[in-house]
Order: sequence, then structure tokens, then C-alpha cells
Amino acid sequence: MGNAVLKPSGGAPLASLSAALLLGVWIIELGLVLHPHAAISRIGTLGLAAFVLLALFRARMHIRLLFITVVGASLLIAWRANDFHILFRGFERAQIFGAFLPSVLLLRATVETSPQLESLRRGVTALDRGAVRNWTFYGSHVLGAILNVGAMAILAPVVSRDADDAERRALASSAARGVGTAVMWSPFFVALAFVSQLVPAVPIWQPMLIGFGLAVIGFALSYVLFTRGLGGRGFAASLRGLRPLATPTVVMVAAVLGASFAFNLSGLQAVALSIPVLCGAYLLLRARAAAAETARKTLASFARLADELLIVVGATVLGVAMASLPMAREISTTVTPGLIAGYPLLLALVAVLVGLGLLGLHPMIGASILVPVLAVGPFGIAPPVLVSATVFAWALSASIAIWTLPVAAAASSFGVPVQQVTTRRTYAYAALYAVIALGYLGVVNAVLA
Repeated sequence: MGNAVLKPSGGAPLASLSAALLLGVWIIELGLVLHPHAAISRIGTLGLAAFVLLALFRARMHIRLLFITVVGASLLIAWRANDFHILFRGFERAQIFGAFLPSVLLLRATVETSPQLESLRRGVTALDRGAVRNWTFYGSHVLGAILNVGAMAILAPVVSRDADDAERRALASSAARGVGTAVMWSPFFVALAFVSQLVPAVPIWQPMLIGFGLAVIGFALSYVLFTRGLGGRGFAASLRGLRPLATPTVVMVAAVLGASFAFNLSGLQAVALSIPVLCGAYLLLRARAAAAETARKTLASFARLADELLIVVGATVLGVAMASLPMAREISTTVTPGLIAGYPLLLALVAVLVGLGLLGLHPMIGASILVPVLAVGPFGIAPPVLVSATVFAWALSASIAIWTLPVAAAASSFGVPVQQVTTRRTYAYAALYAVIALGYLGVVNAVLA
């Protein structure tokens, strides 16, 4: 997962009303990042609650059932704790997603209307088959770090224009792996934003840095297993076509980190605040028609946002409820190294989350149950490593599980059956990735813990 834009659902009036509500919530939440105000915050709470209510009518059936189940579990926890204010605290923490997701959608609409994309498409015309696969992997990574799975819809028509079925399958697999490695570090994905919200004391730059190390491991494995025949010269030639993306990506990441440091903001707040500023400045330099088209696309994406925000809100409420459980506090104070802690617990955490993801459980739910418990006690896992390991498990399952959004989007964009995106070599890649990445995380944890 990790993408805020899902298929449209519900009637036009409900969609328009939802878009208007989310626009209002976005403006309010951005104002609250700059200047907190209790009364205005309550207005934002009501607006987000109204959006969630409408989303229940517009979301897909299995998302509705998942949301109802998660909220029911949170209600049970609040009842056991005799503290129903837990639910309100969880919803309050979820409010920042009312700013984060719209800002990411604005970024996506801005990039999709940029003339730079034509330069990107020209970079692939002279490449051979192996270089095109490599270009697709890294293009999906770099563009996916900004657009999430929307990158595939931009790249697929270019690279698969004259490709046969076998080549389309290979390109779809490359795209899914490229987006999967971007999930591990990009602050514009829901994955890092959501998990870092569960451990708010961790500055966003720490899991971003650790996550980029995880992405580099993926780069090396992808080269060895899929494009080794390119050689150094062919590899470099395929990457030269991605130069139009380099400067914008660096500027946006630097802006997020700069806002986080300068204003002491969380990762979610830094993304929510810096992206509208950057996009607004960029659109001022373009023609009025381009700005109008970007605004139209942004509002249209607001109208399609239902599934992901339901999951985010439900999982955040569940996470706060889990952290409030007396049992969680008891576990955190009674666990001993003789039980499971440190590196063995890190291995178990990743294995459980990847396994649940392969079985179809949304990564947010697994993370919202496990991370709050592990974050409050001396389990021998440094908080930045806890965040990074959880995001890694999320990303790895998203790269190979057939019901995750990156794999489904790759299948749809490249026109192949979803079960054919993941091959035996892809599973070998995932297994090796898990082994090497867990070794890397163990070293980082030993240094930090």
C-alpha cells in the first residue's frame, strides 16, 4: 500500500461533498501546524469526522468491514480500560493525515502536469531491453518516491509500447520492486508517515536515513538478480535518462528535512506544510492554465480518497488504544532479555508483519497492534530501528503480495495478470533482501541501542 489515491467510488454528489470537506480540513490542519488553536482544531475534527462518515458509504466493501472491525476492537479496549476518551485521542492523532494526504495529492497533480515528464520519456527511446528494465526499476523508485504507485501509470505507456507479454511481465515486476524500495525511505508514502506517527519521538530524518540504506541493498540485489548483464556502461547509460528527476527530488526531500529541523515538526507536519509551498512556488512560474489544471486534478483526487483515509484513521485509533492498554504497560515492564528482546525480537517483528501482509492483512493494522506495545518498553530495539524495520516489512510485502497496491498497480499499468507480476526470482529476491536487510538493521540497532 502506501498510496492515498484509490479508485473512485460512490455517487457524484457524495464525491463532491467529500472533496469540499477534505479541502476545508486540509486548510484548517495546515493552519494548526503553524498556530495551534483548540477551537479551530475542534472544527477540523468535525470536518474529518464528516469525511469519514461519507467515506463509509463510498469505500469498497472489504475496507468498510476492516474499518468497522478495527474501530470495534478499539471500542472494546476503551471499554476494558473504562476510558472512552482513548478513542478521541486516537482520532485527534489521525487529524494530521487530513493535511498530509491532500498535500501528497497536490504534489502528484503538480508533477503530472509538469513538462519535465516529456524529457523523462525521451530518455528511454535509445535503450535496449535490459537497460529499459533497469530504467523502469529506478524510474519507479525515484518517481514513485514522489508519486507513489502513480509513477507506474506515467512510465508504463513509454517502456511497454512495443513489448511482448514476457517483457511486460518483467517490466511490471521491475516497477513493483522499484516502488517497494522507495517505500522504505520516502516521507511522501503513507508507510513512513504512519509508522513514525506511532513513535512520535523519532525525528523523521533518522528512519529516512536508515531506510535509504535499506533501499541501497535493494538496488544491489536487483542488479545482481535481474540486470547484471548490463555491465557498468549499460547501467550508467540507463540511469542518465533519469536526470530530469534528480533536482526536483533532492529539492523536495531537502525541503521536508529543512522544515522538520527549522520548525521542530514531525515528519507528517513537515511534508504537509512544505509541499504546498513548493508546489505553489512552482505553479506561479507556469501559465495560469497549468495551475488551473493542477487544481482541477487535485480536487478530483480528493473526491476519490475514501479507502486509504478510512484505514489510516481506523489504524491510528487502534494504535492509540493498544498503547493505552494496561497489558501493554505490564509487558513493557516485565519483559526480560531471557524472553524475546533485541535482535531476535527484530527478526520476529519483520517475519510476522511480512507474513500477515502476504496473507492480505493491511500493513497498517499489523503495525498499529505491534509497534505501540514495542515502543513503550525496554525491548532492546532502538526507536528509529523499530520504525525502519516496520516500514521495511511493509515495503517488502508490498513488493510481492498480489493484493497490495504496488503489485496491483503494476499489473494494471503494464497490462499483465496480477499473479504473473511476482515470479520465483522475485520471491528469491525478497528472501535474500530480508536476510541481508535484517543483518543491516541488527548492526544499526547495536550501534543505536
